[in-house]
Amino acid sequence: MAIKMNLLPPEYVVSGAVGKVLSISRSLGVILLAGFIIFIIGLAGFFIISSIQLNSLTKRSDTLKAQISTREQSEQQLVLLKDRLKKIKTAQGMPSSDKNLSNLDPIIAAIPPNASLTELSADTQKVDVSISFRNNADLANFLKSISQIKTFKSALMTTFGFNPTSGYLVSVRFL
Repeated sequence: MAIKMNLLPPEYVVSGAVGKVLSISRSLGVILLAGFIIFIIGLAGFFIISSIQLNSLTKRSDTLKAQISTREQSEQQLVLLKDRLKKIKTAQGMPSSDKNLSNLDPIIAAIPPNASLTELSADTQKVDVSISFRNNADLANFLKSISQIKTFKSALMTTFGFNPTSGYLVSVRFL
């Protein structure tokens, strides 16, 4: 059996209903304190878990941003490559002036050594040639030799100029 010992003087002893209320409130205080401690531990655990998840989500977000930026660059390069391929196909579909340039070989061979080719432009329809001659004999020999070449349909002299210091400048269009 348990012995109850009261060290308080008899006038300070709590009895009856007040004693029961104090006993219940003491038990309730211990229970509430235990509940508060459990709540604080749970809240701290929640904050720790939330911060760990936040850090992992931040890292994942950063990796996804990096992947998006690399994919953006790849996509831009792909768009540029498609554009270049389209331009290449367009350029390949255009008519070529190679035929006219290959037909120029006998004309260039007919240019005398003292004369100089100053300008040459070729497209699919025509070839324009400008030649500078030092003397009249070279000009006459050149005009005679191109009249015998039959690779072009026609040869038209578009400009003819004379300068006493530099000589003759002749432009011819071959069609």
